[in-house]
Amino acid sequence: MKKRKISFDEELPITSHLEELRWRLIIVLSLLAVFFIIAFIFSEKILLIIKYPIQDQELIFLSPTEAFFTHMKMAFFVALLLSAPLIFYQIWGFISPGLLQKEKKHTIPFVIFASMFFFLGLVFSHFVILPIGLPFLLTFKAAGAKATLSISQYFSFYSRIMLAFGIVFELPVITIFFTKIGILRPTILSKNRKYAILIIFITSAILTPPDVVTQVLMALPLLVLYEISIIGSKIVYRKKQQAKKEKNL
Repeated sequence: MKKRKISFDEELPITSHLEELRWRLIIVLSLLAVFFIIAFIFSEKILLIIKYPIQDQELIFLSPTEAFFTHMKMAFFVALLLSAPLIFYQIWGFISPGLLQKEKKHTIPFVIFASMFFFLGLVFSHFVILPIGLPFLLTFKAAGAKATLSISQYFSFYSRIMLAFGIVFELPVITIFFTKIGILRPTILSKNRKYAILIIFITSAILTPPDVVTQVLMALPLLVLYEISIIGSKIVYRKKQQAKKEKNL
């Protein structure tokens, strides 16, 4: 009997995946580097945008290097946000070999909607959550103390909230994707709504500062997004069932 020759991909599938992952990371990091340099050049203007939620509140720095390193962090943060569509594309590209051919055609819609909801979360956080939450937090003052913000502490707070909202706004995209590949059904989402509400409020408490106002401000849009996820899941599931019926005819 003739011995079948085993290909390199069959012998080292994990190595092949790691090699693909390495090249995808190189692409992402290269774009990050380009955006970082551009953002660092315009970091002063970026700081004015980031200061929008606190309006005329003065920022201070407490060490000679604090302002410089905060500008670097801001540049990286902006580079990360601008690279988000490419990151979504690379994530999809990495997992797509495990999908069916008909599922791979959803690459562009996935990237578009994932990017759209991510930036929607950023906009909602920047123009709604932070302008309400921060002034509220700054109203709590110790006797005789004046509210002053360190530039590094403010940016850490700002970036954490922004990223949290950007990520949680991906809920509809993730839900529809899992429904599309058959892992999730809309009935599961509907039946477990009460548990989802509990998880949403716990998640909001973890991702936001320890004040009720900010936690509620995150929980409310998450509840809306959960309902949108149920509607989207029902539409996708109905289309899948209809396609199966037509195929069996």
